[in-house]
Amino acid sequence: MRTTTLTMTAPEIALANLEAAAERFNVATEHLTAGTKTVLMLAGAPLIGLAFVIALPILSVALTAYFGGKLLAAHWAGVAKHVKNVALFFAAPFVGLAYILALPFVGLGTLVYLGVKAARK
Repeated sequence: MRTTTLTMTAPEIALANLEAAAERFNVATEHLTAGTKTVLMLAGAPLIGLAFVIALPILSVALTAYFGGKLLAAHWAGVAKHVKNVALFFAAPFVGLAYILALPFVGLGTLVYLGVKAARK
């Protein structure tokens, strides 16, 4: 049976052995991590790119709606005036058509009214 004598330097030796083992572990994991990182980047990069390509139109529409809403809220009075003017611009031909269709009947009604009124005197 072999006996080991412990001296005051035993903790320093144990600590040195532990540091050496930790250094070997760090070197091994650095190499493993570099290889794993390369493999993951080769496999994951196209998937990440695809996720960005799919998300870009959705994010663009969402951001446009968000900032458009903020702009509308900030300038509501001017926007309401502009919308009113545009609505009147598009309604004007229909109002004109209604006048063209209604005015002959209004004129005929006016002539009948004035004629009846003049005949009663």
